[in-house]
Amino acid sequence: MLQAAGRILLFLPWLVACADDAREGADAPAPDTHDGSPAGETDASDGDLLAPPPDAPSTPDAPAPETTPPEIDDSPLGGDRPARVVLPNDYHPADPPRPLLVLLHGYSASGEIQDLYLGLSPRAAERGFITLLPDGTKDGTGLRFWNASPGWCCDFGQSGVDDAGYLLALIAEAKGRYAIDPARVYLVGHSNGGFMSYKLACENAGAFAAVAAIAASMPLDEADCAPTEPVSILHVHGTADATIFYPGVPDRYPSAETTALRWAAHADCERLPSPAPTRDYDNAVIGAETHPLPYPGCAAGHAVELWELRASGHVPAFSDTFIPAVLDWLLAHPNP
Repeated sequence: MLQAAGRILLFLPWLVACADDAREGADAPAPDTHDGSPAGETDASDGDLLAPPPDAPSTPDAPAPETTPPEIDDSPLGGDRPARVVLPNDYHPADPPRPLLVLLHGYSASGEIQDLYLGLSPRAAERGFITLLPDGTKDGTGLRFWNASPGWCCDFGQSGVDDAGYLLALIAEAKGRYAIDPARVYLVGHSNGGFMSYKLACENAGAFAAVAAIAASMPLDEADCAPTEPVSILHVHGTADATIFYPGVPDRYPSAETTALRWAAHADCERLPSPAPTRDYDNAVIGAETHPLPYPGCAAGHAVELWELRASGHVPAFSDTFIPAVLDWLLAHPNP
């Protein structure tokens, strides 16, 4: 079921110079003095009259030195698997360390397509993020995917590609080129990309401050995810998702609520979430369909929250307020 569902994922379409006058008239005759004496025959008092006032500068102001803008390398990272880099508009190499955001696309999509659907990188840049847009490899039918197997999703052709290794190396390369805050490295993943985000967080918990996973899940076996420390998690899921079912599939993957509860347990949160005011994040659903369910009492500096989108599907028509809210949530949860 997961294999067939993964192949029907669709995405929404869409982004001194100035003249030197001091030398003019250099060949003109010297002016007469005020009493008609030839030039050069003035007395001392006449010379005093022609002298500049005591507070006048003796030489013209020197022009401000020209400065050369720093060269900023925004070329792709990743070598044979290039990933686009999106920098903040005001980025400067001497800036304090910036947060890093890695966007992982859904099955059959790409980094660019996922970014266009969510409208993520421009909004992330406004908030100071450096954003990476990597691509998964292609399966036998030419569709891009992330290998979050075994027990995850979605290496249907058993390629065995090491996407976890690739993504960790990509992040390390970004840290080598830019000043990145190690306490603010984040993942955002949709569907297959959400599975991949969770796999990375399970296996490398200390490397990531927080994950926002949309329409995704985890392995059925809890033993497949044993993070060594808490990770802040925002799980976003539509109750009408017909690809990755909100209630889960008994022999495939757990429900959205179970997924959030597992992460809450890893973060030592209380087991029952506390409902928060509803929000309107899906333009295709009338009213405020999003029900935030934060888990209270998490380990210091961590948070786990489920955003239940009632009547929303696998590819919601997200409002302009959705991604800003996700980014603000991530920024509010750096590694303590």
